[in-house]
Parts: sequence; C-alpha cells; structure tokens
Amino acid sequence: MRFKAMAKVASFVEAVPLVGRLATARPQAPAADASLNRQVLNLAWPSLVENLLQTMLGVVDLLMVGRLGADAIAGVGLANQVMNLLVVTFAGLAVGNTALVARSVGAGQKAEAERIAKQSLVMGAMLAAVVGIIGFFFNRQIIALLGGTPSVSEQGGRFLQIIATGSIVMMVMLIGGGTLRGSGDTRTPMLITGFINLINIGLAYTLIFGNFGFPALGVAGSALATTIARTVGSGLILWVLFRRGSVLKLPWRGGWRPRGDVVRRLLNVGGPAAVEQVVFGLGFITFSVIAISLGTAELAAQQIAFNAASISILPAFAFSVAATTLVGQSLGAQKPQRAEASALSALRSALIWMCVMGVGFLLFRRQLVGLYTSDPDVLRLGAMCMAFIGLGQPFQAVSIVLGGALRGAGDTRSTMVITLVGLWGMRLGLGYLLGIVLGGGLFGVWLGWAADFICRATLVTLRYRSGRWKYLRV
Repeated sequence: MRFKAMAKVASFVEAVPLVGRLATARPQAPAADASLNRQVLNLAWPSLVENLLQTMLGVVDLLMVGRLGADAIAGVGLANQVMNLLVVTFAGLAVGNTALVARSVGAGQKAEAERIAKQSLVMGAMLAAVVGIIGFFFNRQIIALLGGTPSVSEQGGRFLQIIATGSIVMMVMLIGGGTLRGSGDTRTPMLITGFINLINIGLAYTLIFGNFGFPALGVAGSALATTIARTVGSGLILWVLFRRGSVLKLPWRGGWRPRGDVVRRLLNVGGPAAVEQVVFGLGFITFSVIAISLGTAELAAQQIAFNAASISILPAFAFSVAATTLVGQSLGAQKPQRAEASALSALRSALIWMCVMGVGFLLFRRQLVGLYTSDPDVLRLGAMCMAFIGLGQPFQAVSIVLGGALRGAGDTRSTMVITLVGLWGMRLGLGYLLGIVLGGGLFGVWLGWAADFICRATLVTLRYRSGRWKYLRV
C-alpha cells in the first residue's frame, strides 16, 4: 500500500514533463556541491521552525478566543482578514527589501544594503500610519460591511482597532526580519519569534480571561497581548540591526531621507509583490465563498483540509526563503550559475519533504479528518480534499520554491502574473465551472484547485528555465 501511494506521488510529478524534468534532470548550471546544500539547509531550518511557531501560536490563540463564544471567533476571524488585506503593502515592501538587501550583500555593498533597509523602514512607517488611522476610526464599520452582525462587529471592531493601531510594530517585524533574512541571518528572526510567542501566549491567557489579578478583557485582551509581544519583538529586531549587528549593522545617522532611486527600486520589486498578495488574499476568500454555496458539510470539509494542510507546506516556504536569499546574493556577486544551482538545491530538498508529506496525507487522510469531526459527510468530503492535497504536494513545492527564487532575483512581475493566471483562471474560474455550473460539487471545485497548482508549477518552471531572471536589473 505504501509503495502504491509513493508511486502515485512520483507519477503525479511526472504528469507535467517540465516539472518532472526540472526535478530530476541535471541542471545546466554546475551541480550543487555539499557546501551549497548545507547552506540551503542552514537557511531553511530556522525559517521552518519560525513558520511552525507562528502556525501553532495561531492555533493556541484561536483556542483561547474560542472560549469566548461564536461571536468572538467570527469577529476576530473577520478582523484578521481585514488586516491581511491592509498589510499587503508591508508584505510587498518586505519582499522588495529582502531581494535588494540580498543582492547588495552579495555584491559586497553593505552600505547600500543598510541604506535600503533604513529607507524601507521609513516607507513602512508611513504606510503603517495610514493603516493605523483606518483601523482606529473605521473598525466597526469595516466589520459590518463584511456582513458582521452588531455583536460580531462590536467584538471584531474592538480587536481590529488595537491590532491596526499597533501596525507600526508589525511593519518593523516584517521589514526588519526581511532585512536579516536577506543578509543571510534566518536564525535571529526564528529566536525572536519563539521568544515573543511565549510572551503572547502568557499575556493572552492573562488578559483574555482576567487571570493573576488582571481584568478580563476578552478579545481586546487577545489583541493587546499580540501587540505587546510584537512591540517586544520589534524592539529586539531594531537592537540587532542597529546595535549588535550580524551581517549588517545599520548606523543611526544618515540614510533616512528618502532617495528617489532607492524608492523606485523598492516599488519596482515590492509593488508587484503587494499586488500578488492582494490577488491571493481575495482569491482565497472567493474560494471559500464558492464552497459556502455548496453547503455546510462541504465548507467544513474544505476548512478542515486547509487547516491540516497548513503545516504540510511549511517546508516549501522555508526552502523558498533559502532560495530567495541565496539567489539574490549570488546575482549580486555576479554568479548567475550559483544562483541557478541554489534554486535547484532548495527545490530538490523541498520536493523530498513534500513528497513524504504527500504520502502521509494519502495514507492517513480519513484519520486526519477524524481528528476534527465524526460527521460522516464531512469525513467523506474531507478525505477527498486530503487526497487532492497529498497528490498536489510536489506541484506546490515547485511553485513555492521557484517562486521564491524568482522573487530573490527581483522578478516579482512574473510571479504576480503566474499567481493571477493560476489562482483566478484555474482555481476559481475552472473550479466554479466544474463544481457549480456543471454540477461537480466539491470534487469539481477541487479539480480547479489542482489545476491551479499544476498551472503555476508549469508557468514558474517555464520562466525559470528561460533564464531571463538571472539578468534583470533591479
């Protein structure tokens, strides 16, 4: 049985010749040596641990808020969706900052890398001010526009007001952490994330429920705990960047005034990345809306599958961080062949991890869904979704890791277009056609999900093999 499942995964990789050839054939660049493989792993494992810590924190936080009732869960959920859309500019700016810092470090231009990091922080502070003003004054109205009842809008608005007002510290965490990763330091963000997660959990337990003599603040306590923890984390990141130093040590004086050429470079790389995040966020919400139209069991099955699968893709994101950093540094050092070898090394490692995860999802799909529910309809539909996720792991590895490599090269326009075509053309367009219009139900909707990752893996492979990304000026 195990060998049959592994054979299914292997045949799934080979289903798209370009993807299979990329994963198995020798690259045109020199084969990655042992030192490069070690470098990839040294960059990837701290990112994996950091992402895992963030995921587990979200689970623990939701368990605490869940004890406050359905309105609190719904309000916090809607508030988080709003924040995800509001902070896409931070995420795009962080991508541009990481790519440019990595390239400058690779070129041996540390002063330029420091200047880029400082100007990214200035731009981020201006964006954070806008997000803070919107969230502080219009929080309840925004939640109500999304369909929240008066009670949900009250709970979600209170949470959103605090989180949005503290968006400045979220910005520092994103951009400061991206600066460290771009310089090749992924361990420090991991350690800081682990430390502030402990603070967050302790404060959430204290402030949500009113323990140790503190007042019970409910959802406001959860938001305060998160904001305080992020404040500590942002302070630590700034201390590392400006005082302790790792690869970079930013000077306090000079370099704060925005420079037109640096701003343009950040916008050229970060702008498309921000648009990509908006496209992805709206697409994810729309995919859930399609499932809602099919029924409660279908929506529950899909949410369970996504929740369980959120851990399975963490290795791909970790190796994507390694690819982003090493590709950017290699291109900055005028070593395009090493950039290509770095991307392939990260991809191969991710494929091994993801194929193992895929086999696990295929073999234990019913048991995994059974951890969440005993409803027979949800079990049946959830197991089907898990099978799709298991078979799709190799394609997810290719699209995520090579996408990270292209972003490291500054080729964010290509990844934006690829995400738009795959997500909206295949997952949503084809999924809606097969699942709703043609009556295929959740199976048809998830055929669209599979087509999305097959499409994205194929397109990102074509872009990678073209080699044009190695010669972009950023």
